[in-house]
Amino acid sequence: MTLRLPALALLALLPAAARAQEATQLSYAIYAAGLNVLVVDSKAEFGPRDYRIDLAYRTTGLYGTFIPVRIDSFAQGSWNGARPAPQRFASWGVARGKERRITLDYPGGQPVIRTLVPATEPDRDPVPPAQQRDTMDTLSAMAFLVRQVAQTGRCDGTVRIFDGRRVLETQSVTAGSESLSEDYRSAFKGTALRCDMRGRQLAGFQHDADEAEIRRVHVSHAWLAPLVPGQPALPVRVSFETRFFGSATAYLTQFGPTQAVR
Repeated sequence: MTLRLPALALLALLPAAARAQEATQLSYAIYAAGLNVLVVDSKAEFGPRDYRIDLAYRTTGLYGTFIPVRIDSFAQGSWNGARPAPQRFASWGVARGKERRITLDYPGGQPVIRTLVPATEPDRDPVPPAQQRDTMDTLSAMAFLVRQVAQTGRCDGTVRIFDGRRVLETQSVTAGSESLSEDYRSAFKGTALRCDMRGRQLAGFQHDADEAEIRRVHVSHAWLAPLVPGQPALPVRVSFETRFFGSATAYLTQFGPTQAVR
């Protein structure tokens, strides 16, 4: 199952201090064609030096009955100025009846594939090492967006993402503040900063895919707002494209503190 945007990477940052930290638990429901097709749970912590993101998503409802998917993932790293410096990314689970596992480490700041299941498909172009350089994982890319908004009030920036199979480039620009009205699918209403993102695949193309489709620019939008006064803005809504069910929107459904022990 392929999502066109690292939209499930919905947060955050983690202090390195070896003590109990108050984390934020967030849940999202993703709707497509009026149906709830995915649920997402994330744990997020913010810190000045290090970060970690834990995220799980699964298909649900009728869609989940026919196409069962359950993926867990995490990313951890430190901050190099304003940009993330990933240390490890891991993702594992089952999608469409097949085991999926990816582990990336970043010795010297560059990605190294430790685990890749299934192995690189023969019908997919391998990503040359030169195109893997200076990339980050999907979760770190969204952490970068959240940090940009927290530090500058804007979401302008460009990142290159390597997920073990493909390289994507995503550019985010500030679109301004918008008022999100009450919606039965969402726990949030109010003013949020809208970030418009344009993503395109640069490497790791499948031979049997529609070339025009995989090379075109995909547009998505994220709305961020503080959930607690004085705290950084977090994603409260994300609209994006998927390969299997077209346009989709993730709505924040629950949020609150959870205790993470380090």
